[in-house]
Amino acid sequence: MLKGITVLQIGKYYPPQKYGGMETVLSLLCSGLARAGAEVTALVSNRGPGTTVENIDGVKVVRAGSIGEVLSTSLCPGMPLLIKRLQADILHIHLPNPLAVLSYFLALPKGKLVVSYHSDIVRQSRVYRLYRPLLRRFLEKAERIVVATPCHIRYSPLLTQLKEKCVVVPFGIDRKWSTPSKHVLRKACQVKERYGVPLILFVGRLVYYKGLEYLIEAMKQIDGKALIIGTGPSEKKLKRTIQRAQVRDKVQLLGQVEEEDLLAHYYACDVFVLPSVEQSEAFGIVQLEAMACGKPVVSTNLRSGVPYVNRHGITGLVVEPRDPQSLADAVNLLLKDRGLRERLGEHGREQVRTRYCADRMVEEYFVLYEEVLG
Repeated sequence: MLKGITVLQIGKYYPPQKYGGMETVLSLLCSGLARAGAEVTALVSNRGPGTTVENIDGVKVVRAGSIGEVLSTSLCPGMPLLIKRLQADILHIHLPNPLAVLSYFLALPKGKLVVSYHSDIVRQSRVYRLYRPLLRRFLEKAERIVVATPCHIRYSPLLTQLKEKCVVVPFGIDRKWSTPSKHVLRKACQVKERYGVPLILFVGRLVYYKGLEYLIEAMKQIDGKALIIGTGPSEKKLKRTIQRAQVRDKVQLLGQVEEEDLLAHYYACDVFVLPSVEQSEAFGIVQLEAMACGKPVVSTNLRSGVPYVNRHGITGLVVEPRDPQSLADAVNLLLKDRGLRERLGEHGREQVRTRYCADRMVEEYFVLYEEVLG
């Protein structure tokens, strides 16, 4: 379908470097497009000063040398020149990424511009006020602005002014999450034996907007064990919070784990919790991973796509952010009612199968690219 089309995807990072939700979506989209016959190049930042090129699943991955990072933005002096050299029919840029926006204007490439708007910039509000006019001009140049949920448009002050350009293409995840091997299921049993049951799971970067301090506080009232998978700048602070709350026997920080072990922990848990507190959590792709494994999700009522993905009373429960009591009540309700857990988990699995699978995401981008190219 896409044979002969060249696509340049520009993101912040590409797996296995800084593997988060944005990187997951980027890699799944790139590999899916490559399998469909497109010539795909992913241009991202490297972790060091050298520029490297490698092939991953049929995708040419160019990591531009970086001299450091400021305000969560990598500094890659060679990015504009690389964009100019890597000409393509479709230039697909994933935001937020101020480096890519500035580099675009410096390079002025010829390809059709498609933008994936993953989230607003929330934390650096002062700098954002200076950056916003450039971002607005950039978005006006785009043929299409793609968002993962209608909430991204509704709650974004910028996108509400550009909604005629916006289209919704839901994120999708790999089918591997819903089809575990026997080895993974054996590992899941070992996780249960090691920690006991019931198990509450969190997966994600340990950063300010994840709201993990509220989960730790809630664990005082939950008869179970919380397993926290991930690393990040908040790790030391969270260790102090766990000690101060006197829940060291209930909360375990497991750090980063291998993909197979991660899948085993999903299947071992009884409830998945995403207690985020800021709009920076724009979608929560880990919710899909938990849902694909048949697990009910407890998430927060943010002005973002998070409660759109986890439907209250359908795939899980939604509570107000920064409310450890409501969080504890929701988790306890699920732990006490196995039938409710299974019903919500099955609905979640069905949602992923029909709406949030990677194959469907890639197919919808096929259609979008064809429309843009005419």
